Amino acid sequence: MKSKNKVLFIISFAPAIITAILLFFMKEIIPIHYNINGDIDRWGSKYENLIFPAIIIVFYLFWIIYIKFYSVSNTDSTEKAKNNINVLYIIATAIMSALGVLQCVFLVMAFTKSENLSFNIDIFSTINCIFSIVLIIVGNFLPKTKYNHITGIRTSWTQKSDKNWHVANRNAGIAFVVAGLLSIIESSIIGGILSTLIMIVILFILLILSYIYSYITVTKKSK
Repeated sequence: MKSKNKVLFIISFAPAIITAILLFFMKEIIPIHYNINGDIDRWGSKYENLIFPAIIIVFYLFWIIYIKFYSVSNTDSTEKAKNNINVLYIIATAIMSALGVLQCVFLVMAFTKSENLSFNIDIFSTINCIFSIVLIIVGNFLPKTKYNHITGIRTSWTQKSDKNWHVANRNAGIAFVVAGLLSIIESSIIGGILSTLIMIVILFILLILSYIYSYITVTKKSK
C-alpha cells in the first residue's frame, strides 16, 4: 500500500506546487469567479488560487483517514479487505486527479483572461467532462467491491448476502458508466450551466432505476 499512498500523495499535493510556481508569472489581480453564463463577475488577488489546492489537500486527508479507518475497523477476510482497499485507492486517485486537472483549468483561465488572450473555455462543459470520466472509472470498479460495512451500495437488503451485494453494486456501476458517457455527449453538445443540470438529472434517474431494478431482481430470486 505504500506505493499507492505515494501516488495519492503526489497527485494531491501537485496542484498546490504547480499553483505556487505559476503565481510568479501571474498578474496581481486576476479573474476569480464566473457567473452562470461563464462571464467574469469578480476579480481578486492571484493568491486566491491557493484556496482550491488547499481544499484538495483536505480531501486527501479525508481519503487517507477513511481508508485507514476501514483497514483498522473491518472484520472481513484479509483477501476481501485487501480487494476493497485497492478499489478505494483507485477511486480516491481518480477523484483527486480530477480535482487536480480542474485546478489546472482554473489556472489556465485565470492566466489567459488576465492577459486578454483569445482562449475560451466552457467551464461547465469542462467540469462535466472531467467528472463524467470519474463516474466512468468509479462505475467500472464499484462492482469489484466485496460485501462490507464501510463502502459501496449499502442497504438493508444488499447486506443480506454477497449475491445481493454484487447485483446492487454491478447495476450501480453500470448506471455510473452510462451516466458518465451520456454526460460527456450532452455536455459537448449543449454546454453551459444547463449541461451540468442535465448531468445531475441523468445520474439521479439512472441511480434510482438501478436501485429499483436491483431490488426487484434480488427479491424475485429470493422467492
